[in-house]
Order: sequence, then structure tokens, then C-alpha cells
Amino acid sequence: MAILHYVIALAALGFCGHAYAQEVPAVSNSMLQGLGFEADTTKPVAPTRPDTTQYNSADRLDTVRTSVTTNASIAPGDSVVTPVPTRSQAAPTAADNAQARIGRISGRLLVNQNGKNEPVEFASVGLFRLADSTSVTGALTDEKGAFQIASVPAGTFYLLVQSLGFEAKRIPRLAISADKPDVNLGNIILAETARQLKEVTVQGQKEAYEYSLDRKIVNVDQLPVATGGSAVDILQNVPSVTIDVDGSLSLRGSANVIVLVDGKPSGLTGLDRQAILEQIPASNIERIEVITNPSSRYDADGAAGIINIVLKKERASGFNGNVQLNVGTRDKYNAAINLNSRFKKFNLFSSYNFRQERRFSYRNSERQNIFEDSISYLNQRNDAIRRNVNHNLRFGVDYNLTDRDNLTASIMYRNQYGLDTETEVVNTLSNSQVPLGQSIRANRESDPSTGLDYVFGYRRSFDKKGREFTFDATLSTNKGIEQQNFDQTTTLPEAIRPPLLRIGQQRATNERDNQVAVLQADFIEPLGEKKRLETGLKHTFRHLGTNYIFENGENGFWTPDVNLSNNFIYDERTSAAYVNFGNEMKKFSYQLGLRTEYTSINADQRITNQQNKRDYIYLFPSAFVNYNLSQSQKLQVNYTRRINRPSVWSLNPFIDLSDPLNIQFGNPNLSPELINSFELSHLWYGKSTSVTSSLFYRQTINEVTRFRTLRPDGITEQTFLNLNKSQNYGLELVVNQDILKWWKVNGNFSFFQRTIQSSPDLPGVLTRTNRSWTARLTSNMSPKKGTDLQVLLNYRSPFIVAQGTIKGFFNVDLGVKQDVLKGRGTINLRVSDIFNTLRFQNESFGTNFVSSTVNKRESRIAFIGFSYRLSRQISRDRDDRDKKENSESAGESEF
Repeated sequence: MAILHYVIALAALGFCGHAYAQEVPAVSNSMLQGLGFEADTTKPVAPTRPDTTQYNSADRLDTVRTSVTTNASIAPGDSVVTPVPTRSQAAPTAADNAQARIGRISGRLLVNQNGKNEPVEFASVGLFRLADSTSVTGALTDEKGAFQIASVPAGTFYLLVQSLGFEAKRIPRLAISADKPDVNLGNIILAETARQLKEVTVQGQKEAYEYSLDRKIVNVDQLPVATGGSAVDILQNVPSVTIDVDGSLSLRGSANVIVLVDGKPSGLTGLDRQAILEQIPASNIERIEVITNPSSRYDADGAAGIINIVLKKERASGFNGNVQLNVGTRDKYNAAINLNSRFKKFNLFSSYNFRQERRFSYRNSERQNIFEDSISYLNQRNDAIRRNVNHNLRFGVDYNLTDRDNLTASIMYRNQYGLDTETEVVNTLSNSQVPLGQSIRANRESDPSTGLDYVFGYRRSFDKKGREFTFDATLSTNKGIEQQNFDQTTTLPEAIRPPLLRIGQQRATNERDNQVAVLQADFIEPLGEKKRLETGLKHTFRHLGTNYIFENGENGFWTPDVNLSNNFIYDERTSAAYVNFGNEMKKFSYQLGLRTEYTSINADQRITNQQNKRDYIYLFPSAFVNYNLSQSQKLQVNYTRRINRPSVWSLNPFIDLSDPLNIQFGNPNLSPELINSFELSHLWYGKSTSVTSSLFYRQTINEVTRFRTLRPDGITEQTFLNLNKSQNYGLELVVNQDILKWWKVNGNFSFFQRTIQSSPDLPGVLTRTNRSWTARLTSNMSPKKGTDLQVLLNYRSPFIVAQGTIKGFFNVDLGVKQDVLKGRGTINLRVSDIFNTLRFQNESFGTNFVSSTVNKRESRIAFIGFSYRLSRQISRDRDDRDKKENSESAGESEF
């Protein structure tokens, strides 16, 4: 739009070198009404003194600030023809023509925005004689706000400066003489005049899905099917991402995904990388970025890539805010309020989110135990109701210390209370399917927890364009006390009763204390016009502590069971350094990077006095090459090396007895996975179609997998092992198609083959290969202004794990949004899993057992909600650019 302003202003000024010699005709009322503006009922009056609107035809229609109707549709930066009153056409005198042009006037136009002086681009600067206000010459400011008027004759003048959205500025007296031919006015500060309108409808909006060569972006406000939900509901609509019944996610078939919030780890991610997804409401999320092959600037952790959740933070001037309320079927409620106030050097933002829901779930499992002398069957049915109440409160401030120094600080308080009740019924049968007995285990679990996230950031820009230094510090804490009460009964004969199946009451208390701290510094140095160097340091500290006390109840007395209690402390420190170098050469651009990470781990199982200390250092190279085949086609080849460190639960040797017939424990001797990832991507844009295709290959060394065995007493044990390696390769295809002006379709298809290769000392049955595919189709329709309808179809075919197969699943979601109250309010309706088909089934096997399981979590849910925007304001082009730059997540790469 800046170029458009420039062209219009040049035409109006007569290329800045000639006096105004022709009258510009006024725009008719019919033309104004056709543009959506009120008719101009004022009568033009010939001015006796120059009017500020008279000499600046580069400025667009001034009535945009005062006379826009409620039905006006204005896109930011649109050009509007402006009526210019008749002006005096006084011609230069003969003396003027004869006088030598000896002088020069220069300066720079700036505007103070958020405490920082920004250039005013392509503003009109007119020079007039002080004696009779006749025009002499003029100029336009450049991208840096600078202007220069050359060949000025000797005399006395005044200067008029104008641009849309700014108060006119008059420099009253300028004298040019042979003794003093040059006048430098220095920095001229303009004042903005853009004010809030009664109603402004901005045409055009972001797409729900945006794609580039290195990432996928999901704009949450454009996803009606996720309204009223959490981050989990959004990710279920993200191409290549799969969410299972427990909320665990996988990307392109791999569960080794890193989840970040605003580009940084969260306190919850240290405990469970997916736990944070249920904690963050969709109403608080601006967008989600999926980066499948991150550069060396990012943490090397995560085999499949990074999912970055970017929270909302309003950046428009003045006061802004919105409130939301949603009500769902079967006792589901959520509400949110987001507020922002920007003035002078400060920007204050805050939000509060409330979620309360109740969900049912069930699990059916059948297992066949195969021994040398006998076969038995085990049928399990688990029914549960899970209740959760979440509160999230966030405050933050941005402060511009100087024009080039910015500080950001925020704090978020999280409070959660969970109450789960579940009943498990287990039937044991003989080889001939004759019932041998039944066991019933009831569990009531409460889990209150609180957390705090502290964020501090400093950003410094320099005179040299592109040079930048940033420093970020974060601290996330999470504390909770989980309390479980078990009641076990059984009719199994004592002779065949498993030893861990104890009749009576038990209870357990699990105190958690988790902390994640991050310090990071990054520096960007441009090397000429096309080259760039990036360097940085980062240190991450994770402290995860759990104190689990198990007690047996008898005759009203509770006795601690030291064999089943657990006090586990996990400390992890990772120090990293990286360097990236990028360059552009005509159609080519490339980036080469190298990252090194040193990790020190101390795992302390204090009850059994088991300690495990490990440290290792690895190098992680990365390479990206881009080639612009044409204006509509791009090609990229990239390679990265990554690491996946074992989770804290996979390292903890403590035996989990939540299900006495299927126990779990970690393996402190696990090695980290090392991943080599290659990707070839092609991006093509057509008039109404865009296609992104990717070929990918991922090799994982020391892949961590779950391994399950059956003991002679009929109890299964599940732990974690390192396999030899695995290989994933496949094709991903994303198509965006505009079928009609109001109907857009997005399709995603991913096909991959997975091969698992067992280590020599592990059962050969773990070596397996299969092909799998996923497909997702999203239809977005806007049949009329203010109405959006979205339908999503999702399917995933069966895929393998080390000891089994996860069967395919299918679901359909629907979302509708309708604007009301002249665009300030929105009514939304969402129905997830319309046909109630979303269930997770798997088949698993071992050397002496086979089993099948069906998991079903309540998924057919209807939400109806209302949201209201508290204010709407004009956003200048520069504000839009600032929003785009400032909203980019920490560590975002150019490639």
C-alpha cells in the first residue's frame, strides 16, 4: 500500500517539481455514496488563506475520520479519491523566473508510536511563499521519513506537511539566501489524528490455515469447530497432528513432539508434554504453529518437530477487549475476558479464563494369557467420570524504555481442581470361558494444583537495519497434591489370586513440585544486503519432584507400605549454543546452522536409594536451501539432526499400581533418541488454488518404545526400552481451493511407511513394517456477510507400534459463527464428533499373550456461545506491520 500512496502522491504533486497549475475537479456525491461514504453537503468556499487540505492531494479523503457511515467497508490502506477545493492559481512572476534557484530544504518526518519514533512514509511536503501563499515546489518523504527540496529560490517561505491520519504541520518561516542557502529542519514530529469510529467493517481476514515451506499456521479465530474448547480441540483440526483418547498427540506418526507456549517451555510441559493442552482454553490462543523440521535456532529436542502455542496479546492503540461465554452439553462451561490498553510508552494486557467440564469415558479390554500348561482369559471394563475446573489469570506489560529498547514482563496464575471417579470390573475366565471369579476396584481421585509462569523479555534494535539483540528469562512452577482412595473386592479363589490384588482399602498421596527455568540470549547481525548471521546461548533447568505415599487400611488404621511408596527427584540441566548463517543469491537462498547441547541428568529414587547420573553432549547441524522456481512456485530442501530425551516418567523405576493387574514402571538406563530428518517441499500458488507437497524421511537411532510382558502370576508389566532404530518416510500433500467466492476447501493427505527394527538382545517380534495414511478435509463457507460455516472430516488409517496395531478412526465436526450487533458480537455453535464415531482401538501382543482394547472418551459435544468485542479502532498500516513483527514467536526463523 505504501507504493500505492507513493504513486497517488506523485500524481497529485506533479512529481514534486512543478507548481500547482491546474485545478483538480471535486468528486461527485454519487461517487462518494458509491464508495460507501456520506454525501458531501458542504459548499466549497474560495479560501483567502491556504487551507491545509487544499494543497495536499496526496492525503486521502479526510472524511474517513469523521463521516463514515455504519455500513462503510474500508480495508486498511485503501486509497480513496479526495475532493480538493479550488485554490488560487497565482502564477510565478517574471522576477521569480529570473531568480536563481540556490537553496535546499531537508528534514525528516517522525511519529511517536508506543514510545518509539517511527518514520512517516510518503507524506506530502509543500513549500509556499510567505507573502502571497503561492506554491513554489514540493516533495515526498521516503521510507525513512526523509525529504529534500532542492533548487529553492532565495526568499521567505513556509512549509506545510500532511499525510492521512496525522495533524497538518506548518513550519512558519524559512529564509533562503545566498549567505544561507541550505536549511536542515532535523526531525519533525507529527501527531496522529486517527480516532475511533462508530462502526468500521474491515474487509478481508486471515485464512484458517496458512502454509509455508517450513511450518503450518492455524489461526484459531477462523476455526468455528474449536470454539469453546481447549488447545486439544484445536490440534484435532491441525493437518498431520493426531490426538488419542488420553490427549497425547503425535505428528506424522511420531509422539516425540515438543510443545511450547509463546516459543518457550511451560511449567506443565516439564511434567507432561501434553498436559498443558487441556489447560489452555481456545479463547486465549491466537494461533498454533507446527514446525516439522526446525532450524538450529530452536531446541534440538523433539523428533517429529515443535508445536508452538501463541497466546493472544492485543496491540492496537487505545483500549481493546473481548468477552466470551460458552455452554456445552452435560455440564460444560467456559468463559473468558481479554483486555488491553496501549498508551504512550506502555501497553498493559490481561486475561482471565474459566473452564468447568464433566466427561465420561470407558475402556473395554480382553486379554488371553498363554502359558505352557494352561490358557486363561481376562476381561476388563473401566467406567470413569472426570470433572475439571480451571482458572487462568494473566497480567503483562510492554514498556518502551527508548526508541530502540523494549521490555516485556508478564505473570500467569493457574489453578486447577480435578475430581475423578472410576470403577473397574475384571472377570477371570478359564480356557473353556468358564468364569473363575470377579474383581471390582473403585477409585476416587482428587487433584488440586496451582502454577505460576513468569516471563521477562528485553529487545534492543540498532541503527543498522536488521541488527537486533534479545534476552528472555522464564520461570514456570507447578505444585499439586493428588489423593487417591481405592476399594478392592474380589471373588477369585485365593489359590489363583494375583499377589498384588489386595482386598480392602488403600489410599495414596502424591505431592508434586515442578519447576522449569530458561535463560536465552539471541543476536542477529546483517552482513550486507543479503547475508545474515544469527548466534545465541540458552540454558534450561528442570526440577521435577514427586513424593508418593501408599497406605493400606485395616480396621480403621492406615499403615504405610514402603514397598509401594516413592520419592523421586529429577534434575535436568541443558546448556546450548548455536550459530546460523543465511544468504540470498538471486533465486537461491540458504541457511547453514550448527547447535551444540550439553545435558546433565540426575535421577534420584530416594525410597530405594537408586541414583542415576548421566551427561552427554551432541552436535546438531541443520541446512536449508530455498529456490524460487517462479513468482508462484518455491522449492526447499532441508536437513536437521535432532534429539529426544526420555521423559521423567519413562526414567522413574517406581511401580505404578493404579491397576494391580497391569503395572507400569520406568527404566532409568534409557538412552536418548537421535534423529536424522530430511525434507523436500514444493509450494505452488495459483489464482484460486495453492498446493504444498512434501517428501520426508526420518531415521531414529535408539528409539524409545513401551514394552509389555506377562508374568507367570497373570500380571502384565510395562516398561520402556531402546530399540535399535526406526525409519519413517512418506509424502504429505496440502491443497487450498477456492470453489466459489464464498466457499473454500482445505484438504490434507499424508502417507508414510514406518519400519521398526529391534535390537539384537530384544525379541525379534518387535521388528515390523507397515504403511499408514491420514486425510483431513475442511470446508469453509460464508454464504453471507457475517456468517461462517465450517465442516471438518478426519480419518486416520491403522498404524503400527512396537507390540501391536492402532486401528483407524474417523470423525466429523461442525461449527457455525454469526456476527450480530453490527459486528461487535458473535454467536457460535459447535458440535464435535457429530456421528459419535471417535474411539480408539488397539491390538497388542507379547511372547505369551494377546489383547485388544477399545477406549472411548466423550467426544460428541455441542457448545453454544457468545462473544463481544468491547471496542474497535482504526489500525494504520504501520500498526499492522508492527503487530505482525511483534507477534512472531521467540526464535522464529526466516526459513
